Amino acid sequence: MEVGENIKRIRKEKGFKQKDLAEALRVSDVMISQWENGSRNPKQSTLIKIAKVLDVHLRDLLDSSIWEDFDKKHADEIKSTVKYLEFIDFLKSSGYSYDYQVTKWHYGEVIDEPDIREKIIDESETTLSKDGHKATFTEKEFEELQAGAKEAIEGKFYKKVLEQQKKK
Repeated sequence: MEVGENIKRIRKEKGFKQKDLAEALRVSDVMISQWENGSRNPKQSTLIKIAKVLDVHLRDLLDSSIWEDFDKKHADEIKSTVKYLEFIDFLKSSGYSYDYQVTKWHYGEVIDEPDIREKIIDESETTLSKDGHKATFTEKEFEELQAGAKEAIEGKFYKKVLEQQKKK
């Protein structure tokens, strides 16, 4: 679906009239009509405002074929990210507080955009807190923690707490 079709569909689903959306965005209802019929496209900054007004993710407004290609191209990374987020949710539901921090990084070129440089993470650490205790894990240790059985997490957490307390 095209952007304009998505705006129209979501606007209707949310119970907005063109005039309501226009007022919320401080544009004319003619402009909304032009976006929806595809004769004009909103700027990126306007798309962000539309997403906020309609209470949807920006991705919901964009051409879905772009995201289908992205999802296919990055399927492994998406699966890995989902698994990671599920693990974080599990930790939080088990009473842990979670803090992630990049400790070392460098600039590198973006693969498809050689003129653009981005921060590449070299090292990171994750701090878990529970029951007044804290334990900090290197990236590798945290990956091992994720790979372990959920029941073993408590044991590894308190083992790490004791190791770090002995160092003090």
